Amino acid sequence: MDSRLILSLKKQKNYYGSKISILSPAKINLYLNILNRYKDGFHQIESIVERISLCDEIAITVEKTSSIKISSNRKELASDQNLIVKAARLIKDRFKLKFGFSLHLNKNIPVGSGLGGGSSNAASTLIGLNEILRLGLKKDELYELGAKLGSDVNFFLSENRFAFLKGRGEHVESLHIGKKFKHFIIWPDVSISTKKVYENSRVNPVRNIYPAKEKNKISNGAKLTKFFNNAKILQYALKKGDIFLIKRSIFNALEKSSFTVCKKLARAKEYLKDKGIFSKMTGSGSALYTISRDFSISKLKKDVPADWLIFEAETF
Repeated sequence: MDSRLILSLKKQKNYYGSKISILSPAKINLYLNILNRYKDGFHQIESIVERISLCDEIAITVEKTSSIKISSNRKELASDQNLIVKAARLIKDRFKLKFGFSLHLNKNIPVGSGLGGGSSNAASTLIGLNEILRLGLKKDELYELGAKLGSDVNFFLSENRFAFLKGRGEHVESLHIGKKFKHFIIWPDVSISTKKVYENSRVNPVRNIYPAKEKNKISNGAKLTKFFNNAKILQYALKKGDIFLIKRSIFNALEKSSFTVCKKLARAKEYLKDKGIFSKMTGSGSALYTISRDFSISKLKKDVPADWLIFEAETF
């Protein structure tokens, strides 16, 4: 069991009855910029992402029948359109498998939250099937499959704690950051259309938000030149564990668009700000996250509306 995501594993010689239970972690975008728009309508992005300990769980069983069946604690997710099913079908077609699978998804990550739950589910399904079927797929081969399923899938396939994403998000560069960070994930009980958010967004140049003098002031002597954008500053801050500088450097080009599309989300951000809670939106929304846990979850739950979901999480 090479992957630390695997909870349990039972292999059978003839494959039938082989089982695996695997974690499917969420992510947050610490930095997300839109550089361009491709001719097919997709966006060219650059993003720094962090894998966190808020996880779904997926159980896979190899069956003698050829069908792929899915069940879930959320009945609306037990659909052939679920990325878990699409990932399993991709493997089945690629290797011309005669047998099928029973898939069960225990969903904890809010749907439509920008936490990457669907992409993570697809990635964990590929990792799990590669393990129990002894397919021997290397990372680049998994990436090829992952790119067919979604832009964030390859980040989860990489099993990195931190990474820099490029292109549509399918190009993954590992970031060697040894620090771990604690977060509250705050979901204000609202889902948002990723398509609408991107359609309403603007292409941004590489941001350089700090004048040279202020960079020197806030970086505690770091040699940061005027050519550094805040993605570079953020990487430096993450490596140093500098929470103040992280808060100054995180950026999400989709936040303004999301707040325009969803007024409830904008009010949620403002509500937290009024309570003195620093938060940032992840992905295209609608989850918000904090950078540290300087206050208790009981206090946070007391401060926010009762229908909001709050999760404690950390770098995973």
